[in-house]
Amino acid sequence: MKIKDKIIIKDNFFNKKVLKKIQNEISNLNFTNRSVTVNKDDDNIYQKIYFNVELKTEHFAVQEVYKNLKIYFKNKKKLGKGSHFYFLSTKHKEQTPHKDSNDINCLVYLKGNYLINSGTGFYDYIKDKNQYILNTHVGFKENRAIIFDSKIMHASLQFNENCGTRYVMANFFDYET
Repeated sequence: MKIKDKIIIKDNFFNKKVLKKIQNEISNLNFTNRSVTVNKDDDNIYQKIYFNVELKTEHFAVQEVYKNLKIYFKNKKKLGKGSHFYFLSTKHKEQTPHKDSNDINCLVYLKGNYLINSGTGFYDYIKDKNQYILNTHVGFKENRAIIFDSKIMHASLQFNENCGTRYVMANFFDYET
């Protein structure tokens, strides 16, 4: 299945045992500041609100992601090798809509408060107004996965009122050619 222009929301992405193992693991990891590129013209933005741990393909959580995504890619275009991270992010001042450089993003909410404003927003860019307009809002819920076309403008909604710190697993894939 090609995910072009699609957003898939899947609750209970990991089984309870796997989610608990991941939550225990992230509680004991050292997250480091992540350098984030918000747009092509400004590739040196350093945001202290994002922290990450890179995961190898052999990591148990990454293997679970591949296993769980098989239902979406069975007998169709296959997922190529990806890059995988645990992210920790905190409240920030403004929205940061962006596109990713890969084909697919599988973002799994791991740990945090059940808050709509700790989730992810999807945006349309209105060129004549040079403005991003929120068109879809997915609230944070532990063990919820959002599988989407990475070319859809998206951003954390943690700049809004009533948001909290969150842990997520971000998985970036390209299609096999």
